[in-house]
Amino acid sequence: MTRPIFWMFIICIAPLALAAISAGTLVMADDNRSDTSWSGTWFTCEFAQRQRAPDDGCAMFDDEGFRFSDGRFTYVRITESDETACRGAKAGQCFRRDRPAISITTADRGRLDLGADRIKVRYLFCTQTFYFRDMPDYREIWPDDKRCIWASKRRFYIARYEGDITEP
Repeated sequence: MTRPIFWMFIICIAPLALAAISAGTLVMADDNRSDTSWSGTWFTCEFAQRQRAPDDGCAMFDDEGFRFSDGRFTYVRITESDETACRGAKAGQCFRRDRPAISITTADRGRLDLGADRIKVRYLFCTQTFYFRDMPDYREIWPDDKRCIWASKRRFYIARYEGDITEP
């Protein structure tokens, strides 16, 4: 069974962004984006909660994540995790951030463009702004106070994986 926190991210933001992208309605907030700001492979912090940052400094990752590279959004999932310290004691559904190497599977989810500090998504006749900022141990993502009917108040806490990655 998959993790609710990651799925909330995937269900609330990623599909909306992807739907907007496929309709050609993702709007760049500005042209001052950093080309390396979103590089790499990212995972949600295993012990983050709806409105609260992880209390472990994002030392444990969920088993599902994503990658933004070459203008593409790619879903990733770690394989071969035997970690037992996951939320709900569900073995294999998380892994330690400092793990030196992982194997993943990937699935392309479409084209993606990001702004320097925000993403604007147009969906169902409404444009929603999501902001992000870097903290010492993770990146926080949250919606603007002026929320579209389809946007939740949920905050997401994610971090880049720095180890070696093997893909099939």
